[in-house]
Amino acid sequence: MSTNHLGFEPNISQKPPLRVFFAASIVMFFLTLSAADSVGFVPCSLDGTCGEVSSENVRLSNLPELSVESVEGDSQAVTLPDRIVIPAIGLDLNVQNPSTRDIAALDTVLKNGPVRYVDSAKLGEKGNVLIFAHSSRLPVVRNQMFRAFNRVYELSPGDTITVTGEGKSYVYSVLYVRSGNADDEIIDLSPKQGTRLTLVTCDTLTSKESRWILEAELIGVL
Repeated sequence: MSTNHLGFEPNISQKPPLRVFFAASIVMFFLTLSAADSVGFVPCSLDGTCGEVSSENVRLSNLPELSVESVEGDSQAVTLPDRIVIPAIGLDLNVQNPSTRDIAALDTVLKNGPVRYVDSAKLGEKGNVLIFAHSSRLPVVRNQMFRAFNRVYELSPGDTITVTGEGKSYVYSVLYVRSGNADDEIIDLSPKQGTRLTLVTCDTLTSKESRWILEAELIGVL
């Protein structure tokens, strides 16, 4: 084996200088980082800025807040009610959706059955769906729609009411039925109390101004 100009034989088993290992480590680090980034394991670059995300991925920061609070029907398409069914009292009637608030006009529409109030919620959105119809205690009634909500006051908490629209069934559970005075009562149509249904009809056995008011909450969509 030859010697170098300093007169000693080179030691081929001598370890490479530390800087060689350091340089190799840097190269391996960036190769690993690049590979991880290509499969989505590295959300941001080293300088703290986030790069573009492919259409196959989504950053959590781009998603809405995830909470335990939700309202049934939020994801449903908004639609007008077309039918109301209450098995406990044998009720199955069409629902009308006039665009008027005029009392005289509504009186005329009510002759054909239950009516959804124009400013109340639609099915599939937060708020209160307000549906009203006639009641009558007369022994003989030519138009049976004057008896449409005759038995609503008989309902109890937990009874179910199904309101349909465009092929979907929105199922409500009765919370309570109470009597109120038309001159004093205010029906809350806002979404702050959740997704609800209110039925209103006359309490003809009490007085001209008396009303039966039923409140129910949405429990499911079929």
